[in-house]
Amino acid sequence: MNKLYNYKLPLKNGTYRDGIIVETATGYGDIAPLPGFSRETLADARDEAIRLLPDFPNCIPTLPSVRFAFDCAQVPLTSVKVPVNALNEYRNEFVALKIKVGHLSVEQAVLLSKKVPKNCALRLDFNRQWSLEKLLQFSSHFSPDDFEYLEEPTAQFSDLLLFSRKTGFPIAVDESIPYVPYWEIPTLKALVIKPTILGTIPKPPPGVELIFSSAFESGIGVLHIARLAEKMNPNRPHGLDPYTHLLEDLLTPKPKIENGLFEWTGSPIIKHGSLCLLAK
Repeated sequence: MNKLYNYKLPLKNGTYRDGIIVETATGYGDIAPLPGFSRETLADARDEAIRLLPDFPNCIPTLPSVRFAFDCAQVPLTSVKVPVNALNEYRNEFVALKIKVGHLSVEQAVLLSKKVPKNCALRLDFNRQWSLEKLLQFSSHFSPDDFEYLEEPTAQFSDLLLFSRKTGFPIAVDESIPYVPYWEIPTLKALVIKPTILGTIPKPPPGVELIFSSAFESGIGVLHIARLAEKMNPNRPHGLDPYTHLLEDLLTPKPKIENGLFEWTGSPIIKHGSLCLLAK
């Protein structure tokens, strides 16, 4: 019998991550819209999941987090190993480093970037918080090949296009994927995919790679994201670092991130004691 469960997992910052687990005869999915980023709320997702559950797997969800979780629930959890980037702090066992710089000054961002060894692929995430003027000032200290990509550097897409054309710096897009014609960016390098937020995996333009990213899902959701990363781009580091912010998980054994790899092996044991039955 198909079932839905509520969960509430503690994060290291003292808050909690709320979500819904889908359990079916074939597997598990994680419905976990991210507040402030997902277009649907958890309440919206819960209502749609309850309504569609009796028709699983023949139903067609409209909300991204429900669509992703219902798709995942049709695929068993299996062993996975995929490279990941380090986050905000250089670690010599990781081949790529992502630094969030949206809140930093130009001077701070320049200093941090120049400290990173040249043999480490550097990804900067601006979260669309910088102006074109500030970005041009920053880029004057570097050349395009100093970075693997600059992710979502400006709030205005027109500024992003201008920056790309003017400087030739490699660009990645993430949260703006559903809203802008990203294929028009001349120096587009990567699409950073959060399946829980997008619901589907877009087909990238030629020469553009997919980098998968988690969004504070439980280990169940992150395993499915890692599975997609391993399937679609197995040799590139992905962004599964938010998973390390969970103090507790629903999955035993818990996936581990070390030596530059996200890895999980074994048969899944779900901690049903941490779940509250929602519907069946």
